[in-house]
Amino acid sequence: MGRQKLLTKEKVLEAIRRWFVERGMAPTIEELRRSLQLGSTRTVLRYLEWLENERDIERWPGARGLKLLRSTRKDLETVPVPLVGEVPAGPLMVAEENIEGWLRLPRENLKPRSAKFFLLRVRGDSMNRAVVAGSRIENGDLIVVRQQPTAAPGDIIVALVDGEATIKRLEKGPNYFVLRPQSTKPEYHPIVVDRDFTVAGTVCGVLKKGSKLLSLQS
Repeated sequence: MGRQKLLTKEKVLEAIRRWFVERGMAPTIEELRRSLQLGSTRTVLRYLEWLENERDIERWPGARGLKLLRSTRKDLETVPVPLVGEVPAGPLMVAEENIEGWLRLPRENLKPRSAKFFLLRVRGDSMNRAVVAGSRIENGDLIVVRQQPTAAPGDIIVALVDGEATIKRLEKGPNYFVLRPQSTKPEYHPIVVDRDFTVAGTVCGVLKKGSKLLSLQS
């Protein structure tokens, strides 16, 4: 690389591999810079040149022109998480709890270990300004939901109202709750509810363009 290597090769490879696992695509230079907490994209490019010379990766023109040629030394422990349907992140719709498939996700991202998790496919854009773990909730994504019956104000939740589901940010009023959208479009409005609604879980992760990962189901 021509300069002192502050990160090991394995650490850089692991960051790239993790990005593939969690998002189903290669990271851009800027995304990898943020993931590795490096100061400049030039530093990232030097690491990538190093890995390419070592035949660990292959690169080609394009923002995501990168693939791994060999596995990292340390295997990542994964667990199967079910995809249970679709939620609009907009107008309420009936939530069908039929398992459509499974994806294996890194266990270290699913905490606590005793909790149960499920995936939902996002349809709509009423939460496309909301950010979870650095990723926006957009149409076509899969959201990772930690199953739990309660949530704190400020959490992004999957709420069930009269048997219908939606993704919203939870806010608390004096004697009511608000399920608030976070959208670039003004047509989405808050939903005011009393205590007669159910929290299905809190959103703890986003798999970008996650529908493309369904070929991994088992």
